Amino acid sequence: MRKSFAILPVLAVLAGCVTVDFTAPLQGKFDNAGLAYKAFEVIGPVSVSATETHRASPLSIVRTVEGAKVTYSDLMQEAARLGADDIIDVRIDMNTSGKTNLLDRLTGWERIFTHTGQAVAIRYVSGKEGDAKMPMDVFPR
Repeated sequence: MRKSFAILPVLAVLAGCVTVDFTAPLQGKFDNAGLAYKAFEVIGPVSVSATETHRASPLSIVRTVEGAKVTYSDLMQEAARLGADDIIDVRIDMNTSGKTNLLDRLTGWERIFTHTGQAVAIRYVSGKEGDAKMPMDVFPR
């Protein structure tokens, strides 16, 4: 009787185990696939920055957030001002400044987040369509 009770937890643990066979796509798996693309010209770099401040009162009773983050649409608006149709090579970074220790939770704290977005503005060139298929040899071997 005791042996059957000792086996039940082992069976319960083994019943929950699952084996999954996962393989990542490698070069050669998608030889027949292609990417459609349009010809474009580079207008220039686009950069947007914003600051967001987080504050907390002593014992973190009241928390406030002021400012904004950089989004993809902010970069698109900046590119549209230059006459661009789209953006490529988008990078959005966040830097944090502020002290953090146990005493800050008791006395209140402030953290400043600086968001910086960078991209390349492009304009599509009409009448110059790219090839319907682009070779997919971009995967590392």
